[in-house]
Amino acid sequence: MSRLRYLNPFRIRAAVRDIRRVMGDGGPRAVRLAGIEHPSGWILPSSTVTIEVEGADGRIERFCPEVPVPFPYAWAWRIARLLGVPLVRSAQPEKLRLRVPVPRR
Repeated sequence: MSRLRYLNPFRIRAAVRDIRRVMGDGGPRAVRLAGIEHPSGWILPSSTVTIEVEGADGRIERFCPEVPVPFPYAWAWRIARLLGVPLVRSAQPEKLRLRVPVPRR
C-alpha cells in the first residue's frame, strides 16, 4: 500500500484521460453506481467504488476509484460486523445498484 495512493500523479493523469474519453462522444447519458467494497486498511481506511458511465453513443466505461472512508465509520462497520448486528450483517454493498440519468440542455 502506497502512502500517496490518493494523490498519485499517475493515477490522476489516468483519471483525466478516462474522463476525456467518456466526454468525447457527446458526453455521458447516465452514471451508475455498480458496487462498493467493504472498507480496508487499518489506519487510513479506504473502499473501492465501481462507477459505470454510459456515453451518449451507448458505450459503457467503468471506473474503480479508491475513496477514503472516515476512520470512525470504517471502525464502526468492522465492529458491527464482528458483533453480528443484524442490519449490518445482512447488508451487501457489493450488490448495491443505482442509476442516475444526466440531464440534457
